Amino acid sequence: MSHKPAYDPTDSRYYDEKDLRSEVERIFSLCADCRMCVKFCGSFPKMFDAVDDYCTEGKYAEVDTQKLKTEDVKQIVDLCFQCKLCYIKCPYTPGDHEWSIDFPRLIARAKAQEVKKYGVSLGDRILGDPDRVGKIGTATAPLANWANQNPLNRQLMQSIAGIHKDKKLPSFAAKTFAAQFSAHKKPAQREPTAKIAFFSTCYVNYNDPQIGLDTLEVMGRNNVDVSLAYERCCGMPLWHNGDMEGAIEAARNNVADLLHHVSDGRTIVATNPTCSQMIRVEYPRMLGTDDAKKVAAKTSDPMEFLARLATEGKLNRNFKTGAGQVNYHMPCHLRAQNVGYKTRDVLALLPDTKIKVVEECSGHDGTWALKKENFQQSLKWGRRAFNAMAEGEPKTTCSDCPLAAIQIEQGAGRRPMNPMQILAKSYRGEPIDQEKTV
Repeated sequence: MSHKPAYDPTDSRYYDEKDLRSEVERIFSLCADCRMCVKFCGSFPKMFDAVDDYCTEGKYAEVDTQKLKTEDVKQIVDLCFQCKLCYIKCPYTPGDHEWSIDFPRLIARAKAQEVKKYGVSLGDRILGDPDRVGKIGTATAPLANWANQNPLNRQLMQSIAGIHKDKKLPSFAAKTFAAQFSAHKKPAQREPTAKIAFFSTCYVNYNDPQIGLDTLEVMGRNNVDVSLAYERCCGMPLWHNGDMEGAIEAARNNVADLLHHVSDGRTIVATNPTCSQMIRVEYPRMLGTDDAKKVAAKTSDPMEFLARLATEGKLNRNFKTGAGQVNYHMPCHLRAQNVGYKTRDVLALLPDTKIKVVEECSGHDGTWALKKENFQQSLKWGRRAFNAMAEGEPKTTCSDCPLAAIQIEQGAGRRPMNPMQILAKSYRGEPIDQEKTV
């Protein structure tokens, strides 16, 4: 039996409500028979409770997902935070057959249909435009940072924008990474080892430029020629919250800009795994163009890029200080890209360094954990990661995802370092120390 689900907005069936309902029933029926993903997020317990409650006549009877109530399907959709772990672990392979499953894309399609029908909420409009928020935040950094810690203002933010009053938020930098790029870029001393275009991401640009500056130093130490490729957000917050039209516009604009760098022989290096996931995986599927595929094929995670240099014998291994015992959080969206354990492999090159890999979700996932209705649930689903990151009282903790790092800080009392910060310190011969922050 041939079955090709309408998972991409390029498919004419994408916004067909009847087709979506049919696909929901098919996939939920397969999931109800398997149940392996019950521990990953709230969607699956909710689904299985509904199935067991009224979609079957007895314990071992056939499941009839046609009975699923619309309100229960909506709750299942809303409880998904797009960690992708169900897709990574799913025993059903994607393809043109009746057992094809891509649960995260099914949920993204359902959210897109909801937004198409009812529009984008005020909170999602705010969260969907990190460049606007970032520009205002950096222009008013002292005031914005004070406001983000003021209980009265946080209560107001919760009431108006739906951002939970207790969620730890990133600080705004007084000067963006883009404004500092030219002064800190290290020109290649000879024929460059490689050429990259650095997609610094909105977080590094507006909130933590130091990660970007450390990335420039690490690339400089390896004689890598770097150009700045950040013009706008990757569009993940739009995609995640169902504003598919907005996400497609961001994708089109970014592909047009990034294609110039690719044509110049550069690899696109994106700091945040969620951003590299968008460019590498989602852009070709959202746009369906050859240009999007060209950009995707040349996109890399920073540590994946350095691991490639190491494999080619081109990595500068003059690391001076070690990190001791490192508990390394491997972000879900990096795992979804199937690039392997590149951060572990590169950090293991440092002297006196041992790596423990933590493959648990932090529960942050895009903008999901920020919302008042999700924040407490995000801490619940991140608890395994929090506990594993603290286990053994490691000297250093690390995560490729800066937003997961904030979530882990909130749950475990210590913000993991970015691997680029660790490498830069080691190259400089500085102690790799990390203090508890809360």
